[in-house]
Amino acid sequence: MQRFFDQIEALTDIGAVLRFARDTCWAQGVVRMSYHVTPLFDEPTSQTPAVYTEGYSPEWLALYQDEEFRKDDPIPQRVLRHGGMMTWKDAMDAGQNSPGNDAYFSQMLRHGLIHGFGVPLFGPGGRDAYCAFDFDRAVSEVPSGPMGIVRSVAQSCHQRICILLDESAQVPALSEREIEVLTWTAKGKSVSAIATILDLSPDTVKTYSKRIYVKLDVSDRVGAVVKALRLGLVRI
Repeated sequence: MQRFFDQIEALTDIGAVLRFARDTCWAQGVVRMSYHVTPLFDEPTSQTPAVYTEGYSPEWLALYQDEEFRKDDPIPQRVLRHGGMMTWKDAMDAGQNSPGNDAYFSQMLRHGLIHGFGVPLFGPGGRDAYCAFDFDRAVSEVPSGPMGIVRSVAQSCHQRICILLDESAQVPALSEREIEVLTWTAKGKSVSAIATILDLSPDTVKTYSKRIYVKLDVSDRVGAVVKALRLGLVRI
């Protein structure tokens, strides 16, 4: 396990940390995962989450980008309040559900999201987050070795992201157009969608995105959104 921690501590970019988490989890048999990080003290399904996902269908992701749909997801907050790992099924049964919650759960089942589990991730200064994993089989059928690696790596990666954010807390100067591109990126819009919204060419949006990555000292859109939320550069 120590070799994983040493590799994580050597990473200097948020995107690289997320990719390391993905690759490690995939090697252990995970087929889908998500990482929800929000501004301090906000809800993990609020209007301002940075949600990093891997392995989910495009149809599900389109649904989850809708804040009205996402707000009926009680699982992240229930897992965080519980303070430990919970299966999605246990989290569904952990509170009184509204009609919206029940509709959300029905959509989960419809999209094959059955066997996953959620893990609370604790960071310095109250910067907690939520992570979900799915081995595509019941948690009881997953060997303890892979399960332990996935949970430990997730916690270590979240702490590393918090440290990297603190190390680069200076707010960069972004142009009005760069803020617009960054805001729509944070809302989950694609390059082509942002181009349509702002009446720009896709290549121009890509150029603005590259400038944003340089100014924020990140390598990809997820890292940019996580850092922008932390620095208060965008309000969604």
